[in-house]
Amino acid sequence: MDKNNPNTSYSHPQTVSNTLPDFRKIVLLAKKNWYLFLISFPFFVGLTHLYHRYTPVIYKGSVTVMMKSDERRTISGAGIIEGFGLSPETKSIENQTIILRSKKIVKRVMDQLDFGVEIYSDGLFKDMDMYHKSPYVISFDSSHVQLLNTPIYIEPVSATQIKIEINTENAALHTYKDEESHGGSGPITFSKTIQLGDEIITPFCHFKIDSKAGAVPDVDYYFYFRSHDWLASSYRHRISVSPYKEGSSIIYISATGTNTQRINTFLSAVTNIYLEQSLERKNEIAEQTIAFIETQLKEVADSLRATQRKMMEFRRQHIFNAPTELSERLTGQYFELEKEMSQLGVRENYYNTLSKHLVNDPLSDDYLLPAFSLDANSFVTTFVTELLSLHNERSLLESQTNKDNPLLTELDKKIEVSKQNLLLALRKILKNIAIQKEKITAQMDRAITKINNLPETELAYLDIERSYNLNNAIYTFLLQKQSETKITKASNTGDNEILDDASITGIVSPNKSKNNRQALFLALLFPVAIVVLKEYLNNKIRDKNDLNALAPQTPILGYIPEYKGTSRIVIESEPLSIISESFRALRTKLKYMTPPDDKLVLCITSTGMGEGKTFCALNLAAIFAISGKKTTLLGFDLRKPRLTELFNHQKHTGLSHYLAGHAKLDEIKYTESIKHLTIIPSGEIPPNPSELISCCNTKKLFSQLKEEFDVIVIDSPPIGIVADARLLMEHSNCNLFVVRENKTIKEQFKHTHQSLTEEKIAHMGIIFNNISKDNGGYGHYSQQYYTDSKKSSQS
Repeated sequence: MDKNNPNTSYSHPQTVSNTLPDFRKIVLLAKKNWYLFLISFPFFVGLTHLYHRYTPVIYKGSVTVMMKSDERRTISGAGIIEGFGLSPETKSIENQTIILRSKKIVKRVMDQLDFGVEIYSDGLFKDMDMYHKSPYVISFDSSHVQLLNTPIYIEPVSATQIKIEINTENAALHTYKDEESHGGSGPITFSKTIQLGDEIITPFCHFKIDSKAGAVPDVDYYFYFRSHDWLASSYRHRISVSPYKEGSSIIYISATGTNTQRINTFLSAVTNIYLEQSLERKNEIAEQTIAFIETQLKEVADSLRATQRKMMEFRRQHIFNAPTELSERLTGQYFELEKEMSQLGVRENYYNTLSKHLVNDPLSDDYLLPAFSLDANSFVTTFVTELLSLHNERSLLESQTNKDNPLLTELDKKIEVSKQNLLLALRKILKNIAIQKEKITAQMDRAITKINNLPETELAYLDIERSYNLNNAIYTFLLQKQSETKITKASNTGDNEILDDASITGIVSPNKSKNNRQALFLALLFPVAIVVLKEYLNNKIRDKNDLNALAPQTPILGYIPEYKGTSRIVIESEPLSIISESFRALRTKLKYMTPPDDKLVLCITSTGMGEGKTFCALNLAAIFAISGKKTTLLGFDLRKPRLTELFNHQKHTGLSHYLAGHAKLDEIKYTESIKHLTIIPSGEIPPNPSELISCCNTKKLFSQLKEEFDVIVIDSPPIGIVADARLLMEHSNCNLFVVRENKTIKEQFKHTHQSLTEEKIAHMGIIFNNISKDNGGYGHYSQQYYTDSKKSSQS
């Protein structure tokens, strides 16, 4: 810098832009708001602990089942005859969730369990499910109506007495015996103290409460009556099915709840019912076949006894011993043809029955009589199996969805196609049977012609004997099928096998480790969010970066650290302090802004009030005076004369008197304890400060002062509020803005600085005042000052 050039202004050193986040600033902000972290961490950790302490624990139980599944779409006819197996579609793993969660299965489970009464301990913050842990035993009359889903409170009065309370606006009434609803109860307010073991009999309930041996209740309890339908609807959604791995036949059946014993009991019952279902289905088909056989046996047995009596009676009447060899041979041939005709008749009857059910009642199982499907390996068996598979699949899907589901429509189309294919096959088989019957009938006609040539007595006997043998053969055949079917039923086993019994596998909620991690994250995030929000909403100038962004071409000449003392002139009271050193550094920098052949006239202003303008002006004037410069401090804030208050010059004459022509310059000058320092106060507050400042006496004042003093410091009004400081800048050759950390508003400073820049006010600088230690401390800015000064001197 050329010190001999009066037009040279102090330029702000260029800084290297850095797009990386200012981690130091982030750390400083966190350090400044340390109390937020101190509050946040105990709050969130404590809140999480309370949540874990008073939130009911949801457990997960599981049972492992191995599916003996056949993945083939169809099964052989022999499989139907021998094993009465279910459709593979119903055994596929994909359908197990639907089967297990069906209301039919879960309802059977609830009918076997004692879940109809749910009892809980009445805790202050958390209620506990006391299944099999309650000190009370509750029994009720299943034929009497009971209140459903309404809490009935039990309060222990003494070792033998309890108090029962019921309060409800309306509750459903239900009888367990017939599982019927009986409308609503209406408003109920019931309270009664009873002995343990006494019955409560009212129009809306009938139950008895006993205590377990050795149990001493010390807290209140309450219980609910739950209908089996309500329980089935509630528990079916808790069941989930998952495979061990893709393609595996091992599945996990799991359920959740708050009571571990209730979960295990429920899962065990669900699994047992699930295993029983497939076995029952097999046995049901076998039982239908056995029933049909027994009906036929009864009819054939009656015919057999009748023909036997008739044959014995014939022998007594005709003294008939035995037929001839020829008659035996002819009757044997006829018997075999008649037997074959009877078997064709059984087959024809079965296929006709099957066709009838397909047309009239396609969902009936009565046509599944495989013991009489003598053509068991035919493709008819395949069609029957496929149709059964589709029916089962549709039944399962219909129980889980609405009637408008497109999958149901698609299944209906498949069922109709399968039915038509089966009917077509049956018609062809029946036509083939008719052809075979015509052929056998012709053979029987030829045989009967030969038999008719026998003697009349022998012919009559052979006719009776043939009828007897035919009934006996049919009876033997039916007995054989009955025995085979009973053996098959006895040997039937379930399709699935339990590998691991029901047990608790873990906790679903609350997830303590996850919640603790989230609590720590929120404990860190919450104060950070507050700090970020505060910084985002903060419109005050906070650091040097803010100043450089708002006024990049105006240098920061001085960094004044935070001062918490009460002294007016810090230079005098604390000459070795950091703040005194900061004013010395500012004085050094101002030498480079002083024209070589002119006196230094400093105009110190700010954008608003309370930014330390008077404090800086006073101490800057003092530091010049201490250095030996004759210095005067002008209190030109004629509206709110803060300088006048500091030196108790309220009743003294001052600038307002001089500018108005009521006093001379010597009459308004006052000396202080610091040598070479003269104070010129504001005087009385005039009604027209701007007019007085703009008058000719102001120019005269500065001419006189320049002749007497080396440095003139002007304490001017805030330039962002009034225009007085702008008028004074016409008489100064150096203008300093005082900006106070976290006090000066960004928009006001930006607007004021932009206005002065547009007016081309020269020799402007900034004093950054009241810098806190958390914002880098004085040492940081002293180092920055030293670097800036060195660069400036080199330039």
